[in-house]
Amino acid sequence: MDTLNNKNLIKSVGFGNDKMYVELDSSRVLTVPYNYTKRLEKATSEQLNNYRLIANGIGIHFEDIDEDISVDGIIRDFGNDTKRINISVPANFLDMADNYAKEHHLTRSALFQKATLKYIAS
Repeated sequence: MDTLNNKNLIKSVGFGNDKMYVELDSSRVLTVPYNYTKRLEKATSEQLNNYRLIANGIGIHFEDIDEDISVDGIIRDFGNDTKRINISVPANFLDMADNYAKEHHLTRSALFQKATLKYIAS
């Protein structure tokens, strides 16, 4: 992902029936289910819509439920089976990943695990 000062910045936030969509300045979209936190899960649509971006876009503050979430926290939780965060990728990403994995004698899941661990360590 593109970074600015090693930070992914939020460009916009959208709300669906069961998840919110956090668009980053890199044009990637984080799909975050409301059960990501108990406060988000219990919030009404009106409470969710009363938010503001904080720290120039590194996080979101939900005024009515006094909840803060950050892009770094969402990315850290990516792949956590209980959180179920998704990150959008270009349409040909899986083909590119499969080709790369094949060239390096890895499975797709091994490649993703290796990349995730490397990202977390950086």
